[in-house]
Amino acid sequence: MLSALARSLARVGVRIQTRVRSDASWTRAWKARGGRVRVGRLVIQPAWMRRPSGRRAAVVRVDAGLAFGSGEHESTHLCLRALAGRVRHGDTVIDLGTGSGILAIAAARLGAAKVLAVDNDPVAVAVARANVRANRVKRFVTVRQGDGLAGVRLKANLLVANLTADTLPAILRDVPRCLAPEGRLVASGFTTVRLRDVRGHLAAAGLVVDGIDRLKAWCAVHAVVPSATAGPAAHRRA
Repeated sequence: MLSALARSLARVGVRIQTRVRSDASWTRAWKARGGRVRVGRLVIQPAWMRRPSGRRAAVVRVDAGLAFGSGEHESTHLCLRALAGRVRHGDTVIDLGTGSGILAIAAARLGAAKVLAVDNDPVAVAVARANVRANRVKRFVTVRQGDGLAGVRLKANLLVANLTADTLPAILRDVPRCLAPEGRLVASGFTTVRLRDVRGHLAAAGLVVDGIDRLKAWCAVHAVVPSATAGPAAHRRA
């Protein structure tokens, strides 16, 4: 994701400098700054924190380790916002690029009956599985190592793809067959600089954009197959 962001920002004259840190240093740094993230009734928090008070809270306890997805990044927050607003009891959800498993677990906490979490990184898959077990949602969430939607036979009410603008096109051709009637794709993981590109990729795949959610420089695009466009448009945020 960082390399894709660097390419996007380079187009407007912004350069990113990086330095390599050890895995142990990254893990310690994340734990040191970890705190609660609230999105609607979702509460994302590090695994070592006490559960907040309040019966309505849908708590997701995450140890991100070396995987992406602690709830702090804007793209993850946008996906959590989409889940909080759209997941209904009994839904089927697909989470592509699951990372720590945060979105898949959140979907289960919100009432999804079946969640498939997919990532091509074996480290992320191991972390996601551990978080699924720790949150006691294993009966609802299946974590799989795989390449996009290859071999997926589910029909999802909501398909969340927190990927980069450069990796998104490879999965889009399979999205329509993996969406239930009136199902929806929420794609995030890119800045507004790449929004025009993403719109073009979605149109080429036969998907219609019916909502855009923004948070700082990042955005999430909501899209449906043409037959589902008769419903109300997604809420747009500036």
